[in-house]
Amino acid sequence: MPDTPFPNRRRPAPSPVARPRGPQATRCARDLASVAYEAFCATHRTVYSRYAAARLGNDRLGEDAAQAALGALAPLWASALTCPAPAAVSWLLLTGFVNAQPRVGREPARGLSQIHADAVILHDRLGLPRRTAAAVMGLPPQQFDMVHNAALRATQENTEKT
Repeated sequence: MPDTPFPNRRRPAPSPVARPRGPQATRCARDLASVAYEAFCATHRTVYSRYAAARLGNDRLGEDAAQAALGALAPLWASALTCPAPAAVSWLLLTGFVNAQPRVGREPARGLSQIHADAVILHDRLGLPRRTAAAVMGLPPQQFDMVHNAALRATQENTEKT
């Protein structure tokens, strides 16, 4: 039995950059998480506001809901980053805030489940490309396509019945 832990390979070369350990490593990780959170907010705030405004019928309420959701995400951010889709965590927070508000405007997609209605709002009403809408909801593009297409079929069937 070989006496090295890598019997058939050479040992990996040590990293040329010394990795910080202890409090410095923790601070560095927090700084990176903070930068990632700020970048996430910067790229999602406008779409979140537009979506919430479409659901609530008011731009100001939309902005408030987006800000509240992103604010609620801040203490959860480190945990969200461990999930396969951090955007899905944020999307759940946003839709929770929107659903908690009284409906001032009309509901944009009657008769659909929430995920189906969201897909229609993002792609059809707000004009987001499918991949962008999928990313905003934290869904893989193929799943978004499936949800959106099912929503269109359901809407068409409801229209034909009336």
